[in-house]
Amino acid sequence: MIGVVGISHRTATQDIRQLFSLGEEEAAEFARLALLKSGFTEIVPVSTCHRTELYYYHEGEPCDRKPGKELIRLLAEFRRVHGDHACSFFEYTKQAAVKHLFRVIAGMDSVVIGEDQIVKQVKDAYALCRGNGQAGLVLMRLFQKSFEAGSRVRCETSIQRGPASLSKVAVDHCRKLCPDLPEKKILLIGSGETGRLALHYLVKHGVRNIVISNRTLANDRALAREYQAETMPFETFREALPGSDIVIAATAAADYVIRESDLIASRAGHQEDPQLLVDLSAPRNIDPSVADLKGVHLLGIDDIQPVVDATFEQRKAGVKQAGEIIDEVAGAFMEWYDSLVLRPVIRAITENLQKIREDELDVYKQLEDEKKLNLIEEYTDRMTRKYTRVLIKNLRDAFRHHSSGRSLDLVNEIFKHDE
Repeated sequence: MIGVVGISHRTATQDIRQLFSLGEEEAAEFARLALLKSGFTEIVPVSTCHRTELYYYHEGEPCDRKPGKELIRLLAEFRRVHGDHACSFFEYTKQAAVKHLFRVIAGMDSVVIGEDQIVKQVKDAYALCRGNGQAGLVLMRLFQKSFEAGSRVRCETSIQRGPASLSKVAVDHCRKLCPDLPEKKILLIGSGETGRLALHYLVKHGVRNIVISNRTLANDRALAREYQAETMPFETFREALPGSDIVIAATAAADYVIRESDLIASRAGHQEDPQLLVDLSAPRNIDPSVADLKGVHLLGIDDIQPVVDATFEQRKAGVKQAGEIIDEVAGAFMEWYDSLVLRPVIRAITENLQKIREDELDVYKQLEDEKKLNLIEEYTDRMTRKYTRVLIKNLRDAFRHHSSGRSLDLVNEIFKHDE
């Protein structure tokens, strides 16, 4: 049985998700231990800042129809997480699991609909497990079809049309206002979802001189390692204001973290130097009055939101079409998967019907009329093939709606030929 168990931005806060996050080496080690300690045949962990998901294949039907509980227990043990966080996890099996992976790859399950950062992250996770022998025939086929589905969704729909996040639009504005953006020094205050996305897009456009300041130092260090940035304590970020060309504020503070007096003090002696401030917070993190200071340009949510809203409507129009593509590719995969599961049974049906035919033909082989014998052989062969096709089709249809190990055992019993 195919399945996925996971935790994501839809089911848990960032603090909870971080407890179960896996680095590349940790993911490989966890996959090795999970295969060793459980009855799973294949496993691929996918871990990003928004999700940790464990895709698995269990040969046959497990005793527990939702075996993800065991994986959650193993993951908590591996990450040394205490307490019961099972309610933060989801689990899908069979076709629902297949469609979930396809939606993830297509960017339909992302914070920003249509984002493509997830594609590389999943490909890297899959390649690692495949190289380690932890992804076999079934998961190899599953992930390859997911990449096909994701590619089609992005090419055939409007799901990626235009920038659809405050962070992306803000960085695009920065590029327009600062054509030499890669040379600028950036101070990023806040490393939550919005700040993280802004950092991603800045680095993507070649910016390398970035300082991150956040109340939670652990978040800063993790981001700094990932994006090769610097960090500084939140209490001292104002010391970095004078040397920063662009300041981006994206915190959850209920009041201003940058006031007009902070800018007046930091710009003393070089008021002519241009400085761009970007406020991505609600409520505001930057005092609007700083826009009156000479050389200061303030960009706020009100300047950005209309672009985001228009883009979101365009992308939303592509979601229905994307769902149709995913249904089509998932259906093709499930046909292959059902055939794989039923292959031994289909072989038994084919071989046993042919054996019955051969046994019956032995009676007629005593006929001296070769022409009649050829006609009988041709007729029985045609009838055997016809009924074999009918039985296999009916078997696949029935198994698609009522699949279980007991069903396979029953079919084997029905079609066994011991005479």
